Amino acid sequence: MCSPEHIIFDEARGEYICIENGEVLQDRVPDLGPEWRFFDIHSSVSRERSGAPLTNKVHDKGLTTRIDTSTRLGRRLDRLNKRLRAINVREKRLVKALELMNDVIGRLNISNSSQLKETAGFIVNKLFRHGLIKKKNMRAMVAVSIIIASNNLGIPMSHVRIQELCQVTSQEIWDAEMKIRRDSGGIISVKPVDPRMFLSQMAYKADLPSGAVTLASNILRTARKYGLTSGKGPRGLAAAALYIASILLNNRKTQQDMARSVDVSEVTIRNRYRDLVDNILIVTDL
Repeated sequence: MCSPEHIIFDEARGEYICIENGEVLQDRVPDLGPEWRFFDIHSSVSRERSGAPLTNKVHDKGLTTRIDTSTRLGRRLDRLNKRLRAINVREKRLVKALELMNDVIGRLNISNSSQLKETAGFIVNKLFRHGLIKKKNMRAMVAVSIIIASNNLGIPMSHVRIQELCQVTSQEIWDAEMKIRRDSGGIISVKPVDPRMFLSQMAYKADLPSGAVTLASNILRTARKYGLTSGKGPRGLAAAALYIASILLNNRKTQQDMARSVDVSEVTIRNRYRDLVDNILIVTDL
């Protein structure tokens, strides 16, 4: 009888062997370890047995069957499988919302689009499960989900561009955002947008030096301290702060030039400029 401490498992052969006398105690043992592994920056080895990791970018979290489409039969089965994945009309609405979300983010051409898709997909799924995504407001809800996700991740994003890609109006986006705040019951975390996140991008477009970004950041920090940024559009505040910084650094841009460079209306820059200069004491060394 072989003692337990002398029994080893041969992974290559799938056999339990006694190292004392070489007896094969059990053969053809199935390997119960992971069948598929991946590596990323957060964990060294996945503990999932098989398949790709779950994702929020598709309605079934990626739990689907992949069919080889190289043959005619395979293509027919693949089309049938895609139809069966969406069980009912309500589920198809989620499919369309996620397809729109993936398409819009893909066309935004940003480097971290995968992370944005996961976060926005999570929000879309949450809104759908709570019955907030309807046929009439689907595009607006997708637009707001992308905006909220970009804000929460600290990704500077043009809301006008998202509005254009989703083919919705500013009023529709506003109504959708208010509905989420009113009816979501706090299921969606909406962080206030820090206008300073837009400074570097706007300064580059307006051809302003890095010193303008630092100075504009200090202006916005002071404005936030005194409650001057509450209820104001973050892009307008950022553009106005950069406009003030350009004046102080003797690298002045006209409001029209600034508006054209950073895609913010001249009226918005003028109004936010007055809000800042009328309420903040700015001391300069001459």
